[in-house]
Amino acid sequence: MSLHRLTLIPLLPGQLIHKSSSTIGSRVLCLNIQTNHRRSFATSRLQRTKSSSCIGDDFFLRNNLDKILPNKFVISCQPKEDSDQDNEKKTTTTPSHIPFKVTPKICTPSNKPISTNKKLNGFFALTKPNLTFLVMLSSICSYAIAPYPGSFTSLVCLTVGTSLCSGAANAINMAREPEFDRKMVRTSARPVVTGLISTKEAMGFAGVAGTLGASILYLGVNPLVAQLGIANIVLYAWTYTSLKRKHIINTWVGAVVGAIPPLMGWAAASGGSLSLVGGDAGAWLLASLLYAWQFPHFNALSHNIRDQYKQAGYVMTAYENPRLNARVALRYALLMFPICFGLSYYGITDWWFVVDSSLLNGWLSWEAMKFWKHQRKIYGAGYVGSVVSAGASAGAHATRQVIKEADAKLANAYAKKLFWGSVWQLPGILILALLHKKGIWDRWFGSDEKKDDLNSEKVLS
Repeated sequence: MSLHRLTLIPLLPGQLIHKSSSTIGSRVLCLNIQTNHRRSFATSRLQRTKSSSCIGDDFFLRNNLDKILPNKFVISCQPKEDSDQDNEKKTTTTPSHIPFKVTPKICTPSNKPISTNKKLNGFFALTKPNLTFLVMLSSICSYAIAPYPGSFTSLVCLTVGTSLCSGAANAINMAREPEFDRKMVRTSARPVVTGLISTKEAMGFAGVAGTLGASILYLGVNPLVAQLGIANIVLYAWTYTSLKRKHIINTWVGAVVGAIPPLMGWAAASGGSLSLVGGDAGAWLLASLLYAWQFPHFNALSHNIRDQYKQAGYVMTAYENPRLNARVALRYALLMFPICFGLSYYGITDWWFVVDSSLLNGWLSWEAMKFWKHQRKIYGAGYVGSVVSAGASAGAHATRQVIKEADAKLANAYAKKLFWGSVWQLPGILILALLHKKGIWDRWFGSDEKKDDLNSEKVLS
């Protein structure tokens, strides 16, 4: 007769514990216990005198453990391996405060040759397709809003050339920052970081794309647009990328990069004219709109991943000066009101655009206001969640910690709403500007004189 002891251990959800009992003869009984609920239970012990028969031991466990363990426990004699579905859930889990899906990837060295299709996908990823699409879209919208006759050839060359220049700038950016991108979950899957594309290949691709893009803009549009495309590559790939690790002014420089594509679109439509007054004032207003929009958009985004930026070595306003980060977002959200008014004042859009755009600008400003007020509360003097004196009671420390954590979660929620608000606000403003373009509806609803004038302009162009 031998004494057999089974020890039950409280488990966390999804945790797997392997526990060995005392030996019975030469046999060791292993139990794997897994729970699917959060309730932990107290450690208990079962002592039972049994015969040394292995068959009797198994019979006893099968018929008595279900009376001891709560429901939803699984007992087996083999170690449990995570299923593919569990692994997928672990790799695609995104904290609720990050306003986009993050899928970190674990890169393992492989001697297998990289397929051509996978290589091409890597080069495509170098261009940051989403960002390049936004750059291209802003230039096309400016081209369409400009009060000049356009041509299909110049529009196609503008679209292709701008996309190639943007892709070249993004490829250089990735080639220069693999060691820093590796430290951030958001950028850890980029092709240079994973080794799919080498730094040399990325720089070569950028050289080809940039040269081709600038050539298309020069030959198919005009020299001014080509110069702006080259300037944007230098400004983003070298100036902005270098400043990211040195000073918070990088955000303002990056906003200038975003303001140049509308100038390119307008210059393409006007034949190379970008005067500050007169008929080209709309070019600078559209550039100002894109410049201002980037602050509520990026400042909200950087707030929710500020720890990642800090860990990677990037100097961002979100963690250097959180109050300034929120204040700047609000300031530029409010600036969009007079910018949209200016488009109507200079005759680029009709006056109904002021009304329609104010609804979207008001929504974005409201979200920015909530974000700013909460940040001012958290980082202001006399905040109840601040650290108390050393002599305070443990209860006071605990209370303030709970308040601080709750306010931090609320700030993340406000930033997330502001981010998604900016994602929808900018396309809405650009679409409204196109719909309210001066004279666009006169062809169908205007007087006969206006229709004749429009037809004459079309013939002359």
